[in-house]
Amino acid sequence: MSEVYIVERLTDRKRAAILTAAIREFEAHGFDNTSMNRIAEVAEVSKRTVYNHFESKESLFEAIVTLLIENTESIPAMIYQRENPLEEQLRGYAENIVRIVISPDFQSLARVVLSRFLLTPNLAKQTIGDEKRFCAKLVTWIEAAVLDGRLQVDDTEMAGKQFNSLLQGSVFWPPLLGSNPTPDAEEIELIIDSAVSMFLARYQGIQP
Repeated sequence: MSEVYIVERLTDRKRAAILTAAIREFEAHGFDNTSMNRIAEVAEVSKRTVYNHFESKESLFEAIVTLLIENTESIPAMIYQRENPLEEQLRGYAENIVRIVISPDFQSLARVVLSRFLLTPNLAKQTIGDEKRFCAKLVTWIEAAVLDGRLQVDDTEMAGKQFNSLLQGSVFWPPLLGSNPTPDAEEIELIIDSAVSMFLARYQGIQP
């Protein structure tokens, strides 16, 4: 986990070093098996400095969740463009999604967060909240295309989740779980082509 990844978002270098160390240790040893002393040691700061920034290990984890959310929500807004092909617009969105979720830093954040969520399911609702937020930009775009008569969608939220799932099922989850390596550029191109084609075949109103 590179410190640059966090420092880009945080001005306090000691805080960034602590978060970087926590992510590294949580990923390697698990949340329960990592102590604040160990995090301080890896971050090369005093234990007091750690507690000055984070009052507990739980607050450190919450900060990591916030980083994950911020990265997910950093995907540029989808501005519906009446004059441009839907395929081209969806492809741009898909490329932005894939670029973020296959990065090693994002995978590390996700691995830390999801490993704890699996053990404490209620924590996901408490820290992340409504999952709709992760599809909001795509859903807004779908709604605009529906209003323009270019898509036929009854449930725009479900359609947004479906498109994201088509991408994440191939490029995000397999590397995260270790079942397959991160796809190469050629494979990513095929995955995006397939996801866009399936989505439009279902919702452009050309299906039987």
